[in-house]
Amino acid sequence: MTAMGAEQISVNEAVEKLAEEKSWLKLLHYKKNTFGGYKGLIENSEFYITKEGNVDPKKEMEEEIAAFSQGLQKCEFPARFNWLQERNLVQGNLDDCKEYQQFINDIRPKSITLLFTDAYMSNPASLFGHTLIRVDTARKGTQMLAHGANFGANSGSDTGVIFALKGLFGGYMGSYQISPYWNIINTYNNIENRDIWEYKLNLSNKETISFINHLYEMKNAQVQYFFLSKNCSYMLLELLEAVRPNLDLTSKYTIWAIPLDTLKTINNIPNLVENVNYRPARYTKIQAQLHGMNEQQYEQFIQFIKKKNNNLDNLPATEQVELLSTAYEYYQYEYIIKNLPLKEYRRESFDVLRKRSQMAQVEEKKLSGENPLYSHNSAHVSLGGGVKHHKSYELITLSPAYTSFTDDNYGMIRGAGVNVLENQWRYYNQKHKFVLQYITGLEITSLVPADRIFKPYSYVTDFNIHREFNPQTDAEGYVLSGRFGMGQTYDIAQMFWLYGILGVSGQYGGFIPGNQWGGVSPEIGVFKDWNIVRFWGGVEKIYASRIFADRTVYKTGISVNFSRNIFLNLSYSYSRNKKGHNWDQSEVAIKYYF
Repeated sequence: MTAMGAEQISVNEAVEKLAEEKSWLKLLHYKKNTFGGYKGLIENSEFYITKEGNVDPKKEMEEEIAAFSQGLQKCEFPARFNWLQERNLVQGNLDDCKEYQQFINDIRPKSITLLFTDAYMSNPASLFGHTLIRVDTARKGTQMLAHGANFGANSGSDTGVIFALKGLFGGYMGSYQISPYWNIINTYNNIENRDIWEYKLNLSNKETISFINHLYEMKNAQVQYFFLSKNCSYMLLELLEAVRPNLDLTSKYTIWAIPLDTLKTINNIPNLVENVNYRPARYTKIQAQLHGMNEQQYEQFIQFIKKKNNNLDNLPATEQVELLSTAYEYYQYEYIIKNLPLKEYRRESFDVLRKRSQMAQVEEKKLSGENPLYSHNSAHVSLGGGVKHHKSYELITLSPAYTSFTDDNYGMIRGAGVNVLENQWRYYNQKHKFVLQYITGLEITSLVPADRIFKPYSYVTDFNIHREFNPQTDAEGYVLSGRFGMGQTYDIAQMFWLYGILGVSGQYGGFIPGNQWGGVSPEIGVFKDWNIVRFWGGVEKIYASRIFADRTVYKTGISVNFSRNIFLNLSYSYSRNKKGHNWDQSEVAIKYYF
């Protein structure tokens, strides 16, 4: 046998073994099929060299070795080239790859930071928060010169219900976008008013370069996008596994991947998170500054921004500085959300800066937020019992995500609730009957206090299937139910909120008289948070198109913390109908987040 032949046999044996190696499979994002073989997570052919590349790791490795050895396509796949070179399967370097070298020169990578942003209640894809990556730059100065990598759906101009439905059922392809970090700050911090948490990852220099090289390979990759599973957070875990193959991050996220859960998974890896930094949104900073003002200072601030009184001499010097700093942030905020024309913004902000420059320097107070790592978990189960219309029952409630506005909101948005696929099962003792009481498609509550300066809207939406009482037959059956409403919330005392919602409601199902009804449903209510204990109560009046559905519903409840993940919930509701078709329900349950 010739030396060349022996060498070829050696290479073939190496390929046979290495093609099954975990690091190779994760670098190309292969997943094992249930009945054997592999399937690549990446959908588009450009990610592979061979036509069979997404199902044949060995064939793909063989073809890449052949191509890279001839200097072909190595510049497109620097991470794979380096992987094969480390195992002596290819020779050479990437010095002649101009586009790749320009990319490295532009990025100037030093380290990798994981970013988590708060939920954005105006976007279905961001109801659970969002994770992305910052590639920290080696350039001197601020990390505003760094770059961010964001995985998202290529949704085009789709919005609203179409966007939500296609995102839920895989109607989009997702891909990575790389942009300057200052642009990410402007989008999330300033326009969408989302706090950002920065978690610097403890990666070695070699791992950092591998991460950047793999990110370069992934810039043209296409993955079928699902809001609840193959989303921004899941794909971030895929990147980390490709760089550090001994990590097992994705295996537990086969059905859904909640950003907050994946963040906690990463944090639970010993020594992977090096340090944490909080970057509050401009709106958060303004609200904190306003809440820190005394009554006179607050009144003077309102007079100042409304141009009724620009004389601040009645305030101490320190309070004048605080007021002007807040006013400058306020004018920036109003300009970014397009409430203030550019010409007016320049005039007002320059006037504030001029006044501020004449005063002594005061150290800016650093805000400390609630780290979402210490929030409650996302899935929950409740066990309890209750009585409805004089019939007792035991209950179990299950939900994969996410939170109720009455739950402990540490590390989350206060007044916000999102529940997906929550379902409750009951066993009625008198009838010895086990039933599905309801299953929620999507339920959202967003209560945001308005004040004399800002007037944000609050809203609620709820789509579910549940058992409804038929007053003509005294029986229960299933109906499709929906509600949407908007209004405002006011903080009338220390964390004592008063809210009003004007909504529309309706039901459809062959079980109820007339098969359907629609109506207007105004609601007023209160919410009080004592941190460990939370109380809520409300009255909803439904003006329905059918008399049996026309009703007034009184409801109240208390939630008590035993720990961050365990609550005691008590609730009571009473429904009164003009025709006397009344019912009441009381319930008690222990809720556990896991």
